[in-house]
Amino acid sequence: MADVRPFRAIRYDPQLDLAAIICPPFDTIPPPLQDELYARSPLNAVRIELAKENGGSRYGNAKRTLDDWLDNGTLRQDSLPAYYLYEQTFPYGDKTYTRRLLFARLRVVPWSEGEVLPHEQTFPKHKADRLELYRTARLNSSPVFLFYRDNEQRIEQLLDDGASQQELPVAEFDGVDGQHHRLLRLEEPGTIEELVRAFGSETLYIADGHHRYETALMYRDEVKSQRDEWTGAEAGNFALVGLVAAHDPGMLVLPTHRLTNADRPWEDVRQRLGELFTLESFNDNAGRLMQTLGARRALGIVSSDTILIATVEDEPALDRLMPSDHSPAWRTLDYAICDYAILRGVLGLSDEETKDQKVVWFTEDSATALRQVREGKANYAVILNPVPVMRVLELADAGERMPQKSTFFYPKVPAGLVFNPLWD
Repeated sequence: MADVRPFRAIRYDPQLDLAAIICPPFDTIPPPLQDELYARSPLNAVRIELAKENGGSRYGNAKRTLDDWLDNGTLRQDSLPAYYLYEQTFPYGDKTYTRRLLFARLRVVPWSEGEVLPHEQTFPKHKADRLELYRTARLNSSPVFLFYRDNEQRIEQLLDDGASQQELPVAEFDGVDGQHHRLLRLEEPGTIEELVRAFGSETLYIADGHHRYETALMYRDEVKSQRDEWTGAEAGNFALVGLVAAHDPGMLVLPTHRLTNADRPWEDVRQRLGELFTLESFNDNAGRLMQTLGARRALGIVSSDTILIATVEDEPALDRLMPSDHSPAWRTLDYAICDYAILRGVLGLSDEETKDQKVVWFTEDSATALRQVREGKANYAVILNPVPVMRVLELADAGERMPQKSTFFYPKVPAGLVFNPLWD
């Protein structure tokens, strides 16, 4: 059973301008954005989440910043454990969504125990980075983002009841990106007890933060090996998580399109594609392309002067290009077809090249993908449909992991609303 507990969060002084302080998670912060966040506020959470070196170790700099902010009152630790209910309201397209998420701390256990299930492969370098931050700062600065089924909507009712008991949020503000943020502290003992019990019967699925979860396991094992006694109650057994119901109306999953600088000639690429897919020329904008793909099982192939809609033609030939150690459901996943049949089979990339983000990179915006090809920044793009949340759950239940970057849960959960200490 999943062990989801309240915790004594470290939070910014509520009198501070949180709009200037929160930041995206570390793996979505390129250097220009890091500079922008540093300039936005001397208290921005990026100084812990993804500190600059500035003449020293960036992990050491993060630790010194944390210590300074705790000493001067910029950050304060709550006196009693609680859950933190976070409502994130955001625009996308012509609609406005609200996603409700619960910050808590979760006992980390190996995948094999079946309490927490992954759905994607991971990049090793991200885990090394987070492990060094955990070792040095002894803090979770951004959460693992998980979802759960809540089929009987028991947790939903508990969150409704808990929120109704709070007269005022502990934080509420409009962000610089047009999002509205609202944070409530749920501390009533009965609510806490019922939530602990309710989560204990749920399987949890990682939406975003596989690296952080696997790193938390590594950190736990490392700290445990250094102790003579280990009770299981130590802070190192837990990780900061944000939990959302799979049926939440704000659970928005975007596609992650592939871009590559593979240099195989277009004539050769088109011929190879024609052996596997029915090809149809497309001459409209990115928005219309996504609408067209969404109405059928198809992928978009973009070259410097051509857009093709590729619909599966030869199922057996396509299947022969897929790894045989995966289920039929996995082998018919658009992202698996893209990574194995197109990137490897048609474009001729090696396994190592498909994992090199200088060779294959990603964007959730189809217009950006088309523009990068048109501007010569990429030779080809593969435009994909998003994976429905229920399909993610089904594959995770079957023990399958989708290819890297198969899902983009939008928006990202920001860092800086709550921190989880890893000291006892």
